[in-house]
Amino acid sequence: MKKYRKFGDDFDFQLYDLETSEYVCANHIDEDFIKNKIRKEGEIGKCTYCKKKRTVVPLSLLLETIIIGIDYLFEDPANSRYLNKEGLHGFDSDTFDFYDLWHDDKLGLVITDNKLFDDIYKYLSNDSIYCLKDEFYSESEDLDSLWNQFKETVKYKARFVFYFKDIFKEFQYIDPFYILKRIQKSIDKFNLITELSANTKLYRARQHSNINDIKSIEKIASAPQDLAKAFGRMNPSGISMFYCSKNKELTLAEVIDKSASDKPYYTTGIFRNKKMLRLVDLSNLPVVGSIFDDKENIERETIFFLKEFVNDISKPIHQTDSIIEYIPTQIVTEYIKFNPKLNVDGIIYPSSRIRGLNNIVLFYNHEESIENLDFKNSSLKTEKI
Repeated sequence: MKKYRKFGDDFDFQLYDLETSEYVCANHIDEDFIKNKIRKEGEIGKCTYCKKKRTVVPLSLLLETIIIGIDYLFEDPANSRYLNKEGLHGFDSDTFDFYDLWHDDKLGLVITDNKLFDDIYKYLSNDSIYCLKDEFYSESEDLDSLWNQFKETVKYKARFVFYFKDIFKEFQYIDPFYILKRIQKSIDKFNLITELSANTKLYRARQHSNINDIKSIEKIASAPQDLAKAFGRMNPSGISMFYCSKNKELTLAEVIDKSASDKPYYTTGIFRNKKMLRLVDLSNLPVVGSIFDDKENIERETIFFLKEFVNDISKPIHQTDSIIEYIPTQIVTEYIKFNPKLNVDGIIYPSSRIRGLNNIVLFYNHEESIENLDFKNSSLKTEKI
């Protein structure tokens, strides 16, 4: 039998009572991970609570799983809070006993059977005092803060030498460059590199003034260096990249501006990559793990940050936006582009125009896009807006 005890207590002190005789099925708990755990690890038997023959587990297994969630979210305030004789339980900040933890639904765990609810409380109830682990700090908040610090630094303080940590770390314990390294680490950790099979159909489009403006690959490939004046989400002015999509509708939604009356035409073209390409896939982030899953909950905070980061870089571009708004994502893109540890050819990122579809940027300039992508002039289609 596992021993669940508070830090500092004798080893034989058991904080929770796991000596149970009841059995429970998955029908009485509204939490996906726990329901699946019961169905996977259980055996056919009679549920103590609905009296039906189902896949059941000993109640002790459910209690151990709930304890994992408790340990993930809460801690003993004696480990992290200052003593305060005027505090509710003699500590600073919000503290609570197990009765409040359970009956105020601080775990977000819905138990649909009243007897099961009461039994869990009976077995887990104890005299300990709890507080939130992340009441004043969480890893995702810290990473968000570092990302915001990075954006602030490269937009308003230093564009090219932000890596001098002693100058730019300010009130943070870590310099702004750390966030780039953390993004790289997350790409590796969560296997966010995917392969784009050779000969994949890639759509590209341009809006233009005259019906015959685009008649060859040179006019629809990445812009030549001397014409690469426009900045994009991933590229600064002067550095050309190949924006595309596997979906024609999305490509048009990203490119066409119906208010641009001086450009009444648009042309689409189909490219195909000659070889397999490695892409960082920011559209395929891992699912945030359950707090009750001790194998996955350790990564919850990093995934929360990555989702906020991807939302940030996928925000729609407006004509009125200042060029400096895109400097942070341009730097991240360049860090990924030239990073030998990643060794990738581009990035997949969610579209802000059509939900559920993804854009692709390949790190190809004008000459590289012509050299590395197959193209037939017959794929060019010009239409009036």
